[in-house]
Amino acid sequence: LELTIVKPVKKLELDDYGLDQELRNHLENEAKWVLISGSPGSGKTTFAQAILEKHKDNKHITKTIESPRDLLVSDEIVQYSFSYGSHDDIRDILLLSRPDFCVFDEVRNVEDFLLFKDLRLTGIGLLWVIHATRAIDGVQRFLGHIELWIIPQMIDTILYIDKWQIADILQLKLVVKVPHGMDS
Repeated sequence: LELTIVKPVKKLELDDYGLDQELRNHLENEAKWVLISGSPGSGKTTFAQAILEKHKDNKHITKTIESPRDLLVSDEIVQYSFSYGSHDDIRDILLLSRPDFCVFDEVRNVEDFLLFKDLRLTGIGLLWVIHATRAIDGVQRFLGHIELWIIPQMIDTILYIDKWQIADILQLKLVVKVPHGMDS
């Protein structure tokens, strides 16, 4: 038997991050598939909580997928954990309940990547958290789990968190170049 007691160090709101208006608008209204990466203890989960609470305040149906369940969010936000159900159970529940926005905290293994892919391709707005030492490393964690050509369709924004601040922002796009010598 193991017992883990979690006490928040500090709970931040999106306003506490001092985001410029363009990024804030992007995160609240345009970005639907956000990847938050960073080292352990860098503030990824705290930032994810702030975005999740903002979506709840904007009257979006919000839910979480966690392993372990350690997000400290409002009671109105439903939290799911693999401790109480399988990946298939959580997929079925989320597809039946049709949330507007979901945070997937700590994507780690092949089943997590496949669940993320299934949920993303159904149109659910997703923000997910992954351990990575640089922003681009978050994308590299996908390689081998998800087909390369589909990654830009699954992630539109990557935020790298370091020391509780956004240190880097990447946006992914799929671009097809006309081969040299062909008219467009």
